[in-house]
Amino acid sequence: MKKTLLIPAAFLALALLVSSLYKLYPYEIALVTRFGEAKEVQREPGLHFKMPWIDEMTKYSSRLYEYYSDTASVITSNKQTIEVDILATFVITDPKKFYQTSRTIDRAIRRLDDVTYSVMLQVAGKNTFEEIISNNREPILQDILKSTRDQTADYGLDVKTVQFKKVLLLAANEEQVYKSMITERERISIQTRAEGEAESNQIRSKADWESAKIVADANVRAAKIKSEGDKEAADIINKATQNNLELYTYMKRLEMYRASIKPGTSVIANPSEGVFKNLLTP
Repeated sequence: MKKTLLIPAAFLALALLVSSLYKLYPYEIALVTRFGEAKEVQREPGLHFKMPWIDEMTKYSSRLYEYYSDTASVITSNKQTIEVDILATFVITDPKKFYQTSRTIDRAIRRLDDVTYSVMLQVAGKNTFEEIISNNREPILQDILKSTRDQTADYGLDVKTVQFKKVLLLAANEEQVYKSMITERERISIQTRAEGEAESNQIRSKADWESAKIVADANVRAAKIKSEGDKEAADIINKATQNNLELYTYMKRLEMYRASIKPGTSVIANPSEGVFKNLLTP
């Protein structure tokens, strides 16, 4: 009879022990609740105890969760309707608060989807389609991340990153956007050409001024050299003719011929008399 009673007791003790133990891995967080109320958060890996049949244990991962938003249609500041998908990552930072607000990951993701849609409506309304798809859109993503964090601060989770998974322009708006982009590129092209032409004119004007200055300086220098040469030649002639009257008379006669007879003029004269006397001999 005693042996018969011991077997059920052993099974009862084993069931009690099993129901009071739970194992936690390094990448897990355990939340122990009692009658629906959060009692304890356990982060240390290993075996842990809880009240059997009274306490319930819920496990969450301490790793990053990935969240893919539903496709949202939003309107940009330049009145373009676009479709946006968002990829976000988050971690559970406060299991108690997370349990109280969401309980499950699926419910948390549904809440996060509502938040990101609301944030995208606000952010898209402040930016153009071109800004959203440009390579310099990091400030826009940071704005989305900050707003999402602010609105999920009471959910017991922390959104780590936000990225655009897909940004599509509706077909009805494509032609208008293409025309807008072409107009913008033409405006930039015209502005660039105008700036280039202005710079070219400035460079050309500066080169012309420098060229004129170089020529003027060269003319001044040439005139100075010629003046000095003429003075030096006159000094040499004066010294040479100072004591030679015949040479002086002959040179003066040549100067008179040079001044009165232009090149190419035919002259018939008797070199033995008159003005041209002694033309052939000094």
